[in-house]
Amino acid sequence: MRARVVIPATVVAMLVPVLTGTSSAWAADTGGENTANAQASGGTLTVQAGVTRWTPPAGSSWATPGKSDPPQGTPNPNQPYGCTYTAGGPSATASIGVGGAQPGQWVFPVCAGPGVIDPMPPIWVTGAQPAAAVVQVNPVVVAEQAVKQLGFASPAIEMAPPSGSPQLVGVATWLWIAPGAWQTLTASASAGPVTTTATATPTKVVWDMGDGDTVTCDGPGTPYSPAAPNATTNCSYTWGQAGTYQVTATLYWSVTWTATGAPGGGNLGLQAGPAAQVAVTVTESQAINTPTGGGN
Repeated sequence: MRARVVIPATVVAMLVPVLTGTSSAWAADTGGENTANAQASGGTLTVQAGVTRWTPPAGSSWATPGKSDPPQGTPNPNQPYGCTYTAGGPSATASIGVGGAQPGQWVFPVCAGPGVIDPMPPIWVTGAQPAAAVVQVNPVVVAEQAVKQLGFASPAIEMAPPSGSPQLVGVATWLWIAPGAWQTLTASASAGPVTTTATATPTKVVWDMGDGDTVTCDGPGTPYSPAAPNATTNCSYTWGQAGTYQVTATLYWSVTWTATGAPGGGNLGLQAGPAAQVAVTVTESQAINTPTGGGN
């Protein structure tokens, strides 16, 4: 059970007399504080959710009851533990008065254990310093920075027939990208104590054929080789009419991330790399039938 501190003006008259006598709750004074006057010096002040907390100097008798567990050895019925210390600020000083050297302020303990007084006597603290600010880093933001370091590059477009040669209406054109583009990428980024690693795995290539149609290939495509005339491909397109078309190839990556220094990690979904483009001319091949034999 935790005792709660109440500091309205109605209890100020009760608190002040406690400070003029020796408090058995703080009898284990090994840090040099004068418990008769309930004073302390040093430590740090930290603002959390709008409340200012005091952390006593390490090794002081005020730090001992601040531990979450009771002291080892034979229990002391007059020794509280699990104490937190809340600074009262100027309003508490205005209500209770000055308790010692200035600048200083009243700090109110809230404790557990057998030595608890309800309310615990306040402490006049001087020389406390603001704690160094702790920068909270969002690991997702750091992961986004890692993704920017992946270095996605536009794929090199390959075709058969080659893009510099006319394609034929009604004849399939093989499509593929240079195999070197189809590889896993990793990159890391750090901010404060947090380091994230992004991993990008190539997933698909989307071809915009320039005539309103698209082709989605679940791999880089199969390079055409004249030495294998009977080979097949699962990534090709057949134009339906002649014209000049702007063909665009976009490689998509599945991106995941992990983090150290903070909880986090997961899937960032598909990320598109920069597109590659090439102009293609499509023509029709005309066949001329000529009669054989003695026809005119």
